[in-house]
Amino acid sequence: RARALLQQLPPQDCDVRPLFFGLCPLPRVRPLAPLTPVPPPERYCPDLAEEGRRQLRAFSARRRQEALGQGLACPVPGPCHGCPCRKCGRRLNKGDPGVSASRLGDQFWHPSCFSCHFCQQQLVDLIYFQQDGRIYCGRHHAELFRPRCASCDQLIFMEECIEAEGRRWHLEHFCCLECDEPLSGQRYVMRSGRPCCRGCFESLFAEPCQACGDPIGADSEEITHQGLHWHARAACFCCSLCRKPLRGQPLACRRGRLFCSDSCSRGQDVSSTASSDSSDSAFASAPSPDS
Repeated sequence: RARALLQQLPPQDCDVRPLFFGLCPLPRVRPLAPLTPVPPPERYCPDLAEEGRRQLRAFSARRRQEALGQGLACPVPGPCHGCPCRKCGRRLNKGDPGVSASRLGDQFWHPSCFSCHFCQQQLVDLIYFQQDGRIYCGRHHAELFRPRCASCDQLIFMEECIEAEGRRWHLEHFCCLECDEPLSGQRYVMRSGRPCCRGCFESLFAEPCQACGDPIGADSEEITHQGLHWHARAACFCCSLCRKPLRGQPLACRRGRLFCSDSCSRGQDVSSTASSDSSDSAFASAPSPDS
């Protein structure tokens, strides 16, 4: 529950914790202890410049004023008997459990239907943000207006950012996942959803060529077949006996070696037993380098 709340309501976006006090009953004693002041959202973004802090405060205040609400879970009242659920359209009867959202008028949802329009997750503790008649969790409502850095998970208020692979980064956060070298304006390779510089990729992640043994670099064409890797050049991806290039040609792969024909495979492997041959692959068309 706590993890889901942090996912849906990132504290670095907009501080909505004051609303949570209404969700947890307090002891009925007099006098009540004063509530601890809630830190502003920029507390969670210590690297923000002053202009970024100003924009974040204004963004947070505007969202609280215009979009933030708290759903009310209650039985459907008599006047709303027979009304359709706002999301699924199924009928809600008097006394059925329902959820109302004051910012969206006299409408009700099934509790399981009161979910974020983008991620479809049920809204934890019924905290929601509305936009154009739809409800969102805090995370995805914020992303309607500002991009989110794929590295630090903070909203980007800078005028410039880096966009790659459908995601965005702060300029200073687009770094190699291994050596932290800045990659702005540099060549890179994506590895597990994160950028990697060419040097780290070739030394740590590049597959070795089955023919020459050298790593297949980021700038090299690669052909993969049966889980094995070759440089796409003719000197590597060729028949093991006659050296005929095999790119786009029929081939057989036996014990990690390529052959252009059955005769070449027999000439190379005269000593093989029938049992070992029975486990070899049949001839197939060579895959394209794109694979």
